Amino acid sequence: MKDNLKKYSFFFLFLFIIYRNHFSYSFEKLGGIHAIVGNEIILDSEIKTKNQKNCLDDLLIEKLMLYHAKKDESIQISDQELKLKTQALFSEMSKKYANQEEFLIQFRKKEFIQKLTETVKNHQYIEKFYQKITDNVEISPKEVKYFFTKNKNQIPFVPKRMCISYIVFYPKLSQINRKKIIDFLKKIKKEIHSDIDFSIQAILFSEENYSAWNGGLIQGIKINRLSKEFKNVVLSLSEEEISEPFETDLGFHLIKLEKKRKDEVDIRHILIKPKYTKHELIKTKSFADSIKKQIYNLNFENLMDKEKDNQIVNYSIWNKIWVEENQLSKSMKKTLNLLKKGKVSNPYQEIVNGKEAFFIVKLLDSIPSHPISFETDYTRLKNLVKDIKKKDIIRNWVKKTLKRTYIHCP
Repeated sequence: MKDNLKKYSFFFLFLFIIYRNHFSYSFEKLGGIHAIVGNEIILDSEIKTKNQKNCLDDLLIEKLMLYHAKKDESIQISDQELKLKTQALFSEMSKKYANQEEFLIQFRKKEFIQKLTETVKNHQYIEKFYQKITDNVEISPKEVKYFFTKNKNQIPFVPKRMCISYIVFYPKLSQINRKKIIDFLKKIKKEIHSDIDFSIQAILFSEENYSAWNGGLIQGIKINRLSKEFKNVVLSLSEEEISEPFETDLGFHLIKLEKKRKDEVDIRHILIKPKYTKHELIKTKSFADSIKKQIYNLNFENLMDKEKDNQIVNYSIWNKIWVEENQLSKSMKKTLNLLKKGKVSNPYQEIVNGKEAFFIVKLLDSIPSHPISFETDYTRLKNLVKDIKKKDIIRNWVKKTLKRTYIHCP
């Protein structure tokens, strides 16, 4: 069972493999063929020099599942599903790319998009095939108890959990800076005479990576899920009409209404996030410092009620949220680890949705990292056992299937 625990992350490993070359953002010509599994090719460039056998084993499993998933007529990938998944991957890639201009140059290459789309589609095939094979896995309390008793000394730890409250302070843009952004979006609007024009402008300037690569197009948005400001603008437009620039908490927007249905819309969207001046950031930090000095027994809401009409910052308050330590940003994790229960941090800087902000956080309670307990962490333990059981099913499927699948190593 020790081996089972070591291989607990099996599924996530081979799902990650399919992305790894793409996150390097290198799309040069691929190397020679290492092996052929059914109709799927393993390239020399996919085999790492380190841990080569493990890498090859994972790739064989990946290619084997992909080959059989494509043959399975019950597994279908819709265009809409593929588009949404590709957008999400594009967004993640762009965040990790240091030079955004270079990334956009890569993006404009046809082979880049083709490779990215192919990667996502293959990942979807593997994921759906995995789900199909393991869909009926059930775990009884008896199995969980048996696993826990037999592997007590090898059970992974539950991450440290903390209950926190916090305030986020965002600088209020000066009228000069606000006017600059709005004038820039007005200039963009004047240059748009067709969907192609909007697409080019979105690709070049929109800071919403999720839709920018697709020319700003977002389809099937549920109207009741939009923010109040965004909804008001959308509902005021006729189809094919472009809005005037407007502001929300995310930044400044320009939208074109493509289609309006009963409860959803298709739009094209350009987002410009505010760029704060050094002076605006200093004023926000000073304001946050002044708030910190006033925090004693007052809760955050009562304190900020006095400051709701201030002309320096926008702010939001979050109360009594339980979070796991591994879900926190590096800055918040470092800050909380220095706090004692009931204490409040000094203001510190973070990037939130691409915007600079300052946080004050209060540690209300914490539960240290500990081995999974059968009594208090039963759901987590059950999921662990279930994943191990799924992995065993996949491994057994691989053993049987390899015997009847063509594999050739040139």
